[in-house]
Amino acid sequence: MNRFSQRIALVTGSSRGIGAGTAKYLLDKGYFVHITYYRDQNLAEKRFGKDKSAAIYYLDVGDETSVKKVIANISKISGQLHLLVNNATVDYNLSIEEMSSKQWDETFDVRAKGTFLMTKHALPLLKKPGRATIINITSSWAHEAQPGFPAAAAAEAAKMNFTKTCAVAFAKYGIRTHSVSPGVTRTPLWGPWGVDDAGWASMAKNNPLGRNCTPEDVAKVIYYLDSPEAEYLNGEEIYVNGGNHLRAL
Repeated sequence: MNRFSQRIALVTGSSRGIGAGTAKYLLDKGYFVHITYYRDQNLAEKRFGKDKSAAIYYLDVGDETSVKKVIANISKISGQLHLLVNNATVDYNLSIEEMSSKQWDETFDVRAKGTFLMTKHALPLLKKPGRATIINITSSWAHEAQPGFPAAAAAEAAKMNFTKTCAVAFAKYGIRTHSVSPGVTRTPLWGPWGVDDAGWASMAKNNPLGRNCTPEDVAKVIYYLDSPEAEYLNGEEIYVNGGNHLRAL
């Protein structure tokens, strides 16, 4: 398939976890996917390096120079974008007393500032098709007190409001913006927290649907939101967690 007849996606943080699962799902659905990594170049190359419908870049979403460089390369290769998935993330499991200003800034640089920079600089490419979608991977933490993750929760609240603002501001360009909030998903991001098989089983048992979220669960929703079937949805906040967020209500 000629990539100029394909829908073209950019997925940040797509060397592993939800980002990698989303990129793979979109590739399987016929998209041309621009893959980005921050630390895991070898992993990104191993997963996507042989796919002719994928291009791979180093990207620091919190650094404007890095963002501009990636967007310039995408412009040369594809000329436009149909789907931007802002997925890059970082976490620190630290209390307010323990957290340094550097760790706070890094969290906001990736989760909030990075979403802004990617959206701002991808916008000219997203305007071109006449029908495009921005998906911000968010979290129910935006609405919750999280004493163990204060920076992440605060950054998610900022990202959630930014999503709503984009939904209104970009509708005139044919661009729809949504937030997708995954449930507990077994990815390498959980590695530092030491969750073992018993812990995963316990979380699955406590979920209304009896299992944990998978990257493919998230990818399916993203794919739907970018489809013509979702053309009148805009500014939605969708939880992909089996209804687990309702337990807090």
